[in-house]
Amino acid sequence: MPGSYFGPFSAAAETDAEPAGGNTGRWPNGHYLITPDGRKYQYTLNDGTVEVAGNLYQSVTLVADHQNVAANVARAIGAVVISASLGATVAGVDIYNEGVIHINDVGGEGYVYRVRRARAVADGHASAAASTVLTANLEADSSVQVALATTSEMSFTRNRFREVLIHPGPPTARLAGVSPGVAAADRYYWSQVQGEAAILADGTLLQGLPVQASITIDGAVESHKRRITTSGTSVASPNYSVHDSGGASIAVGVSGGATATSYDITGGISVNAPLVGICVQTNASTEYALIDVLYLGS
Repeated sequence: MPGSYFGPFSAAAETDAEPAGGNTGRWPNGHYLITPDGRKYQYTLNDGTVEVAGNLYQSVTLVADHQNVAANVARAIGAVVISASLGATVAGVDIYNEGVIHINDVGGEGYVYRVRRARAVADGHASAAASTVLTANLEADSSVQVALATTSEMSFTRNRFREVLIHPGPPTARLAGVSPGVAAADRYYWSQVQGEAAILADGTLLQGLPVQASITIDGAVESHKRRITTSGTSVASPNYSVHDSGGASIAVGVSGGATATSYDITGGISVNAPLVGICVQTNASTEYALIDVLYLGS
């Protein structure tokens, strides 16, 4: 299971190859490295492309056919495996290694189980063809706490730090840290999740104010904004105002009529993005700004 390792500054630049015959590195995915100045990193496997320094990375997106799927057999309290009938998408061997299964409906709902760390191929689980059964081994000392029926529904989620990729703009999954350097494809490295880091800047950043993952530029950060949908029914003389990061007013429209007294202006992932940290040093757009990363650790 992940823990913490207090190491020298040089440790943050170390990378490891995927061990022959297995699919896990020296440490569990997500294991912490803390350097003498308090910066934090988590042990991460990249996705088969060369790592890019100063870019924001994210986890693999969820597979819809592996979410909200039914248990194929009942499991009694104390069972150390969980299985479900997948939809029409293949599950490669051990892709959920060190990930989790949460029971989202019916018997056993509300419980979360961690998939075993694979020290050899298929320790986590064997591959499963489309529309077949995926059987996952639970982590040592973990077992089913409430019996699962064939009506129980579950969802499979990969470890956030396994096979990460540069976040597209906008992000499509949870952020997984900042690359502190360059590593070859399919290498384990230390992804920075807290402390001062150089990150690609999109647009004008404001010193001392929050930044978020960029909506339009892959791997970058932009000034934090609360975006809203401006189409729909206009509100006459609203009693609030909305401004962009430079202070300019934004026209506001609200769906649902002008008589409402409260409005949901949050929008979805396509117009919003997760917070990353605070801008310490501004630099020109497309250059690398210094960001105090605050929001990416697990």
